[in-house]
Amino acid sequence: MKMKKFFALVFFSLLTLISCHYFFHPGVPVTHDGNNHLVRFANYKIALRELQIPPRLAPNLLNGYGYPVFNYNYPLANILSLPFSILNFHYETTFKIIISLSVFFAFVGANLFLKSKKFKRNARIFSLLVFALNPYIFTSIIFRGNIGEIMAWSILPWIFYFIEKIKTSQVLLEKNLLFLTISLSLLLLAHNVTALFACILIGFYLLFNFGRNWSAWKKFIVSFIWAFAIALWFWLPAMLEKNLVTLDDVDLTLNYYKHFPTLSQLIRLPISFGYSYWGSIDSMSFGLGALQLILIFLSLFYLFKNKAKDNLVFILALFILILGQLPITKPLYDFLPFVKFIQFPWRLTLLISIVLLPISALIFENAKKYWKILLVILTFLQLLQFIKTEPIDYRHKDEIDYDASSETTSVNQENMPKSFTFAFFETKQEPVFILKGAGQVTVKDFFGSYRHYLLQLEEKSIVVESTAFFPGWQSKVNGQKINYLDNEEIKGRIAYELEAGQYEVSTRFTQQTWPRIVGNSVSAFALLLLLFVSFDFWQKDRKNKKQ
Repeated sequence: MKMKKFFALVFFSLLTLISCHYFFHPGVPVTHDGNNHLVRFANYKIALRELQIPPRLAPNLLNGYGYPVFNYNYPLANILSLPFSILNFHYETTFKIIISLSVFFAFVGANLFLKSKKFKRNARIFSLLVFALNPYIFTSIIFRGNIGEIMAWSILPWIFYFIEKIKTSQVLLEKNLLFLTISLSLLLLAHNVTALFACILIGFYLLFNFGRNWSAWKKFIVSFIWAFAIALWFWLPAMLEKNLVTLDDVDLTLNYYKHFPTLSQLIRLPISFGYSYWGSIDSMSFGLGALQLILIFLSLFYLFKNKAKDNLVFILALFILILGQLPITKPLYDFLPFVKFIQFPWRLTLLISIVLLPISALIFENAKKYWKILLVILTFLQLLQFIKTEPIDYRHKDEIDYDASSETTSVNQENMPKSFTFAFFETKQEPVFILKGAGQVTVKDFFGSYRHYLLQLEEKSIVVESTAFFPGWQSKVNGQKINYLDNEEIKGRIAYELEAGQYEVSTRFTQQTWPRIVGNSVSAFALLLLLFVSFDFWQKDRKNKKQ
């Protein structure tokens, strides 16, 4: 048994190396988003050090004016980067470790899910190879660098596995329900868009899988509500404070439909670096992969010839996910709430790799010998394609470069506070200055999340801090909270007016908005409850082992 586990770990490691062996190189691959995530790692560490708990504002971004990217963008990767930052790992090393471990655990979870569906070993091995040779995940690692999507992809097999585990037990509160709750919580924090569409897929799966098994439904609903409560500290402000930033009005939100791939793009085979542009001419490849295309064809054949009732849900989901990437489905996107935030409809290919897990195992297990030979040959050829494809380049920076980065880390600056209209933030002004009036400013401390300074005003004055105002900022003058001003001159910076006199001022970014207070409180309670119940299960297991 131990040898079987050892060989399984070796196999999972080899599968991981298919897409992650590029990390055995100085620096990180040059990707669309990779640098952004490294800068966010740095700012998350800095924000936490400045006692933002949880971090919502990236202190050094927007040239030090502060950028609330953490209030809206998936936090899991940043949270997992913190232990490595504390241990002084370079951000680039942290990035490589998180992605590699995510990919490895994806295979462990996928294997457990396939086992729960009673597939034989050869079918599981083939399915895991298909899972590993997914062009979308491959390009996400070496060309796009989207760590959030990769983590969400790695969590999804575990969710489906634990759904299978809770289905048969009649006990409401069990260990598998706790594991499902943890997995759902991680998904909700891993990547906003993937979590949204994955939840729709999970719901679709449950309709077929649970049927009238009300005990299983009850357990899943409890688990999902519990998981959402754990993640509410992020989701409640992200949803209810969305109107404070420009997210609804940027190009990628308004023009998501211009990024629908064509059917011909989905069946193209070359894997290439590039970008998604408006229309059907793109430099980035959206192909599903030759191996995947054959399996899609065979799944249709298998559906009609063998009436695969047990796996009908996966085959239906497969074709819905393909259609969902085509322009014909635009009316559905316009009708459903939040789905337009997908930005790129081709992102649904990530979920195709999940539903292909049982489909590919099912096809291989029931295929004729000549089909199995063809599938093995295609697997080998696709493996060669992956091995021959290289990142376009590598980049290395010192940690200080990530710490001091002045960008926003979002393509359309979609988390820009709407009130911040100051156009000259590229040239940083004094940290604190007198916009109107006269006097002296003595800065004691000035950090991205808090500052402390003295004012000696000779007349009534307007004082400005070189910081973009975002709800949560609070200033106290001589211990008393004051109200901020805004006008055509202030342009959304922190500013206030004082009479002549001497003042001591402290300004801090806080959690003081009602969505943050409620979200933080509910999440803290839900997390403590999870820890308490988990500890109770651990104690009971310990007693049982002693007996």
